[in-house]
Amino acid sequence: MKKQIFVAAVISMCLLSVNVLAQSVFSDFSTSSDGWVIMGQTGQHSVQYVSTGGNPAGYIRGDFSLDNKWVFSAPAKFTGNKLSAYNHSLSFDLLLDGLTNPQFDDADIILTGGGEQIVYDVPKDIYTGWQSYTVILNENEGWHLTNLLGAPPTADIMKLILTNLTQLEIRGKYSTGSGTCSLDNVYLGISQAYSNFDMNYEGWRVVGDVQGGTGMPNYHSTGGHPGGYLSAKDDATGGTWYWRAPGKFLGNISAAYNQTLKYDLKQSGLNNQFDEIDVILQGSALKLVYNTPNNPDTAWTSYSLNLSENSGWHINDTLGIVPTKSEFLDVLSNLQELWIRGEFINGPDSGCLDNVSLGFVQGISDFQLRTQEVLSIFPNPASDYTTLRFTVADPGYFNLFLLNINGLNCVPSRMVYCTAGVHEIQLVLKDLPSGIYFPNLRGDKQTMMGKVIVK
Repeated sequence: MKKQIFVAAVISMCLLSVNVLAQSVFSDFSTSSDGWVIMGQTGQHSVQYVSTGGNPAGYIRGDFSLDNKWVFSAPAKFTGNKLSAYNHSLSFDLLLDGLTNPQFDDADIILTGGGEQIVYDVPKDIYTGWQSYTVILNENEGWHLTNLLGAPPTADIMKLILTNLTQLEIRGKYSTGSGTCSLDNVYLGISQAYSNFDMNYEGWRVVGDVQGGTGMPNYHSTGGHPGGYLSAKDDATGGTWYWRAPGKFLGNISAAYNQTLKYDLKQSGLNNQFDEIDVILQGSALKLVYNTPNNPDTAWTSYSLNLSENSGWHINDTLGIVPTKSEFLDVLSNLQELWIRGEFINGPDSGCLDNVSLGFVQGISDFQLRTQEVLSIFPNPASDYTTLRFTVADPGYFNLFLLNINGLNCVPSRMVYCTAGVHEIQLVLKDLPSGIYFPNLRGDKQTMMGKVIVK
């Protein structure tokens, strides 16, 4: 039986439940066009699906001659209530080919909803070869109302559009001459970043001399730690291969500062081990690296890395200088790449990955409890139900979680809207095992956490 949170507006009906389940969505086109279409000035067109040659695997494309202007239009899973994507990222890969005329400028991304429209102009031209883009869904990140000359949207308009998102479009025509535009790896990252691979490979890739250059890992539905996991085999042609995180781990993850990156690894053997950078965080201007004190075993080995400047991170290489807090936050505010080393043997080997989690879904530390506002919880200890009481300084939306001692969310997360004032929320606990749990409310300007013992 699924556990649920029931939200009660107790004081002056000032609490509104929006019922958003935070879940990232993606299209990697590995098996189909995934419902994407082309929308032009003369109407809808079909995309061309290509099963190989993407970045990696399959991709979709369209010809410039389809219409005077046209865009790739996302399927229904990218629309609806996507408010949880606020402050998170939209990422995708594009490839232009066969251009005969110069490119023209236009809106590259269009989001429509709630009677409003915002557009975005990517900051770099698209050249031959796959180019990756990550855009932050925040009113201060370069979005404009209606067209590229429009004013920046307010936070309220940004949230209104994401709450009622009806269209997500990515520009496909860049020249009046001949040519094609191809699209791959579209990710709309929402709230928590966590991959346990219980259903599929969740968009993870491998880079380097691995898997015959396909970039695609192997997915296994059993044998993980627990459940599903990923594996990849070294090509042994030179270099070091890495696991590459999907878009839901990227973008503005500054809220993960001083929290934890966790993951589980295992390798095929322990002979001929070598040392190398184990984790890479690539920001817009700086690269942070980390060297773990031990390589993984042939059984599952768990890692936990604190995301702060005083925890063993260095700039560019393991002998580089230690970053300042400002530099660390700069990387987290616009994270472009997250790589985790998969190869540890000089010579042929294979590696496995499971349970990657970033930031807010991590274990709860005393530091977090001390530095966040404390929720009033009663009764406590509790068995079937408990009530959270808290005061909101500024009206806005809050993500509501109930985390266990390992930092894993134990209920479907919810988005709630609160006006300024005192509120109470009732939590249902009767389906939870006995133990310690941490109710957590996170808003744009205010974060509150408490601890409840379930009997």
